[in-house]
Amino acid sequence: MDTADDFFLDSVIQVRMPSWSRGRIAVAGDAAYCASPPSGMGTSLVLTGAYVLAGELAHHAHHGNAFARYEHILRPYIARAQHLPPGVPRIASPRTRAGIHTLNTVLRAASQPRIAKALIRFPVPPADTFTLPPYGI
Repeated sequence: MDTADDFFLDSVIQVRMPSWSRGRIAVAGDAAYCASPPSGMGTSLVLTGAYVLAGELAHHAHHGNAFARYEHILRPYIARAQHLPPGVPRIASPRTRAGIHTLNTVLRAASQPRIAKALIRFPVPPADTFTLPPYGI
């Protein structure tokens, strides 16, 4: 990396938008409520968000009302998915050799079935804590 002329490095950040729409434009998925990579919730959030946004647009004559309902329905779920324990994502993006070694050791241990089973109830919010609205579309 020291001699590469095309190496790029960036930090892992999480943006929390105060609103997911403006005018006739609404955003979903990572553009609106990106969960940090260690959360493992990206796909669940984008699929849930797209479903709710489509359902609300189908059930409201005015897009502004649909966008408001979309946010109202999803905000609590998104807030839980965006909440990460202290130190995360920094722990998952180590800056030193010792940090990389520690992370690799922890991940190797976490891949063991007994340990994985014990860890499953920890930092990631379960995707099934949200009940999809029955839009009937």
